[in-house]
Amino acid sequence: MRLKVNRKYIDVFEGAEVRHALLSYFAWKGLDTQLVNTLTVYDRTGHEIDLDAPASQHEVIKFKLPKQKIPKTNKS
Repeated sequence: MRLKVNRKYIDVFEGAEVRHALLSYFAWKGLDTQLVNTLTVYDRTGHEIDLDAPASQHEVIKFKLPKQKIPKTNKS
């Protein structure tokens, strides 16, 4: 089954969940797969979807990585 994650087509097995598609995407990008559990995920129309939701053929999944806080340094 083929679906789109952040403008990249990902192939996953029939019966896969949204989580599986994201794990495949993160592995392809070389990102830490533990981040998947911290994401807020949206469908093509902007509605939030659960990681355990079933993925479907030609589905579009979007997410943004959370910005990491960078500690400020004092310039004295």
